Amino acid sequence: MAKIFIGVGSNLGNRRENIIKAIKYLEEKIEIKKISSFIETNPEEGVKGDKFLNGIVEGKTSLSPKRLLNFLHKVERKIGRKFPHRKNEKREIDLDILFYDELVLKEKELTIPHPKLNKRYFVLNPFVEIASDFIDPVSKKTIINLYNQLIKKR
Repeated sequence: MAKIFIGVGSNLGNRRENIIKAIKYLEEKIEIKKISSFIETNPEEGVKGDKFLNGIVEGKTSLSPKRLLNFLHKVERKIGRKFPHRKNEKREIDLDILFYDELVLKEKELTIPHPKLNKRYFVLNPFVEIASDFIDPVSKKTIINLYNQLIKKR
């Protein structure tokens, strides 16, 4: 079973309810170990809509990375996210694979670790709460180190 971290976010509809529903669906294929607190943040990177509610889920799964991605898209559709969707649309739910064990993968439809996680406060802040000592296999830095670097730049 692979240790995984999933970023969860919502900025459309009942955000908390959307996230709770998504986590319940995730339990079908993921053994959930920890769930961070949810933080409210302004949309970043040109995303439209109101404030986001964001958090991190740590779990274990036997799904391969590609099957995990397909499963996450299935969960997003169940919550109401349309596919295909435009990059900067509001979203009922957004589920991102942040880490899959220590795997480093760069493919057209999937990059692990998530390529922007070290620049995202809304990812690193809740991540510190549940796994501050997890080591990013690309930078070789802990989550707390990545968070501290980001805070210094803000």
